[in-house]
Amino acid sequence: MSDEQALLREILELKKYFGKRLLIPAHHYQRSEIVEVADLVGDSYKLAVDSGKSDADYIVFCGVRFMAEGASVLAQEYQRVLLPETTAVCPMAEMITYEKADRALSLIRETCDRAVVPVVYMNAHADMKAFCGEYGGAVCTSSNARKILDHYFAQGKSVFFFPDQYLGINTGIQMGLHTHEMKKMTRDFRIVPVFHDDTSTHEAARIYVWDGFCPVHQRFSLTQIEALREEYPDITIIVHPEVHSSVAAAADLTGSTEQIFAAVRGGAPGTVWGIGTEYNFVHRIALEGARWNKIVIPLERNLCPNMDKTTVSSLLDTLRELKRIDLDRNLTSAREITVDHTIGKDAAAALLKMIEIVEGA
Repeated sequence: MSDEQALLREILELKKYFGKRLLIPAHHYQRSEIVEVADLVGDSYKLAVDSGKSDADYIVFCGVRFMAEGASVLAQEYQRVLLPETTAVCPMAEMITYEKADRALSLIRETCDRAVVPVVYMNAHADMKAFCGEYGGAVCTSSNARKILDHYFAQGKSVFFFPDQYLGINTGIQMGLHTHEMKKMTRDFRIVPVFHDDTSTHEAARIYVWDGFCPVHQRFSLTQIEALREEYPDITIIVHPEVHSSVAAAADLTGSTEQIFAAVRGGAPGTVWGIGTEYNFVHRIALEGARWNKIVIPLERNLCPNMDKTTVSSLLDTLRELKRIDLDRNLTSAREITVDHTIGKDAAAALLKMIEIVEGA
């Protein structure tokens, strides 16, 4: 038995010890060995909804900090949420703060001729979700951003969308917005055009995006797509909507991790797929695809270094620590993720608003 197999065996033994009192959610971008021992696997929306329905005493979230914060926001008072790797953060989430969002929204509202509501991408910290709850907005994910924007556009409102500009822009393009209807709020608080050919004023904008981005998805390029199309003329290119808008335009499809997986799974045998998203996930789809007689190729092997931090060893250490806490509830852990009650209340309002809009549609 290898060292890793021994660690995995102990993880399974500890899972058996806790039974239904333990829930281990894992994001699609986690390592394959983490996914194998997880109880829930999915994108940020699926994990937020399913974790929120759990009555487990302990939730050990295999992902990055904002995900564990989201679980903590929706958790019951008796539930404790732990993150195996506390340094696993999302760089995009670090690109905006409450103070910056507040100033940006104020500037937009001063000049926009419509009511403006904030919408925050799930990839943000709890205080940013709370900001949206406080100002009557909602959270969104890559799988439901269009439904959330549709909801507010139908009310005649404009949206301040943050922190990822490209999810906002790509969703707007899919919805048929004109170039003058999308503006960018820069990090030095200037409202500028999203597109170079846009010379309009910003009063008529329907969506204002914050100048944030995902470093992993910005490494995908047109050159990579062109190379795959030359090698595989019948290839279908599908990318995550966090990519640059030029890359999204060159692809055949865009979608969340759940939507990417569903597209490949539903494709005909013998088809070839080029995928532009995090490599841990693409590698796992490629293995599945081979069993379905489909070829899956990454545009580039882009790993998310923060998602990749969670290891079998760190998960096992967390479960060992959790067992000590279970035997002595007075013990605390540096891995435990808690959210201030006031922040949690407003953040929960924004998360539940998302669920209401999406599930009620």
